[in-house]
Amino acid sequence: MDFTGIAHSFVQHYYTTFDGGTSVRANLAALYRPESMLTWESAQLQGQQNIIAQLTKAELAVVKHQVQSSDAQPAPGGGVLVLVTGSLAVDNAYDKPMTFTETFNLQPIPGQAGGFFVYNQVFRLIFG
Repeated sequence: MDFTGIAHSFVQHYYTTFDGGTSVRANLAALYRPESMLTWESAQLQGQQNIIAQLTKAELAVVKHQVQSSDAQPAPGGGVLVLVTGSLAVDNAYDKPMTFTETFNLQPIPGQAGGFFVYNQVFRLIFG
């Protein structure tokens, strides 16, 4: 398994789609399943509908990410663990970028060879 290639493709797709605005961002729903879990700044959400509701909140209408690094490792069950660091700007406030870290545990989609879904995701802004 080319876990580095999978992670690279995922990171590129995820942040390009996220940065496309809330209507485009809703397309990320295909990456989540009922068992998917997101921890967003300590708030825990489970399931595709709850996660997409968080990611498409009005206060996140305009977000642009600048990925600075991504690392990957193979995970149990044929999965891929991905750690991303970077900065983001909300509402075009490029003069006030915020640093973030985000971790994804990608797992194979049962019955879909080569497909992955987000089983776990943890997002945190870094202050200090």
